[in-house]
Amino acid sequence: MTLFWLVILAAARMRHDVLLVMCIPAVFVAFVLGFSMGIYAWDTFGTIHAVAAVVLAWFGARELARRYDARDLLIAIYLCWAIGLMFALIATGFPDEV
Repeated sequence: MTLFWLVILAAARMRHDVLLVMCIPAVFVAFVLGFSMGIYAWDTFGTIHAVAAVVLAWFGARELARRYDARDLLIAIYLCWAIGLMFALIATGFPDEV
């Protein structure tokens, strides 16, 4: 969930308009999966864990935007998106305990 928030917040810090358009697929999927995973985390683990994911992602996005130029930031956004999708695939593969 933190990686999906990182994708959204890092795309918000993109300084190049054409590269921002290239972030649309990653941001759209991050909104959909991040929202559903955020609701699940909020219900299962509580408010503190759901808010902590956003705070960690904000600091990460700020550091990525500070460290990289626009092209490298786009690569980092897509890399975070891919890793987040892998973790989401692993997380949804495990059944919940009843």
